[in-house]
Amino acid sequence: MIETHDVIIVGAGPAGSTAAHVLARKGVRVLVLDKAEFPRDKLCAGLLTWKAVDVLERVYGETADGLLASGVFNAAQPGYAIRFRDRIIASGETFYPFHFTSRRVFDKHLLDQAVRAGADVRLGQHVAFVDPLAGVVRLDDGQEFRGRYVIGCDGAASLVRRACPFDSAAWKAGMGGALEFSLSRTDPLLAGAVHADLAAAHPTVYAGFLRAGYGWVFPHADRLIIGIGGHSARHGREFRAKLREFVTFLGLPASLADAAKGHGLPYGNYIKTPWHGRTLLAGDAAGLVETLFGEGIYYALRSGELAGEAVCAALTRNADPALVYGQGLNRDILPELIWSHRLRRVLYASQSWGFLPLLCFVRCGGRLFGEMVHGLRSYRLLLPRAKGPALHP
Repeated sequence: MIETHDVIIVGAGPAGSTAAHVLARKGVRVLVLDKAEFPRDKLCAGLLTWKAVDVLERVYGETADGLLASGVFNAAQPGYAIRFRDRIIASGETFYPFHFTSRRVFDKHLLDQAVRAGADVRLGQHVAFVDPLAGVVRLDDGQEFRGRYVIGCDGAASLVRRACPFDSAAWKAGMGGALEFSLSRTDPLLAGAVHADLAAAHPTVYAGFLRAGYGWVFPHADRLIIGIGGHSARHGREFRAKLREFVTFLGLPASLADAAKGHGLPYGNYIKTPWHGRTLLAGDAAGLVETLFGEGIYYALRSGELAGEAVCAALTRNADPALVYGQGLNRDILPELIWSHRLRRVLYASQSWGFLPLLCFVRCGGRLFGEMVHGLRSYRLLLPRAKGPALHP
């Protein structure tokens, strides 16, 4: 017997939980399936910008201060630094702090919120087959579900996306990758002759180690997240060697790079029309990751919200969900991905000239650069994009 629901969401990360929350609180019968048991670990540097927190406030009614007090966020820091290897290109404070979270904590919190809103969440369920036209989802044990709509939020290796007729070659060509590890703030290695950035309270990103990518040191309350990420087609097999070089630069043992874990990262292979039949894609499953710094949490949250709203419009007023979803993506997400990709190509191509192009970009942008990263200004020529603490009517 096939179990029926209004909506089936495959994947319970930030995109899936947000879509589920939007739908469930409006009375929609929504089923969420995920192969993992939560809480579960997820490789991610865990940095949230203003625009991500703005979605959390709007959708979940939660503030940054409240999330810090509850431990969902573990640190907040307005400072930042950008380096070209050992040369500081820019540093200072932005109008709004960067917030840090463990995905193990953050994702579980969002999923709990979806359950409280009324979503039917079933964990440890391995999806084996999806029919995007009929809205049928089958588990590996043979159990089948049918939904009026399906939302695929199952990450960069999405089974739901692979069930749709999207260009797999273009997807593979645009993939990126990342390698990262964490180091406890009490680790004896940090007491040695290490780079000063490892004791800094602010996040630091590093150009000059990868031709099409960057490195980072992100300070959480109890640990540092250290890694590199970039375009797989440009770097591929050299990622591990580049991480060893970066780790050595920081004054740490190169062997730490050998134990680092890797994951795929959509890095310019976003799908402009991520829907087919009864199925929509959101978050990493649709490649909706910012293509300069690799920011993904905001785009997962916002696309999950938009997908949920689009399906709700289809169920309640017979709207075309693809049309509604497309309008939201074209307004809030795709322009940022397109223009950040253009900017990335210029900045990465110019790295052969040294640090001067990057220096000119961040110095000329001034405070506007911080507003761009946080989402008040667009990657499109730094034009105003949203109203917040730094931009007023």
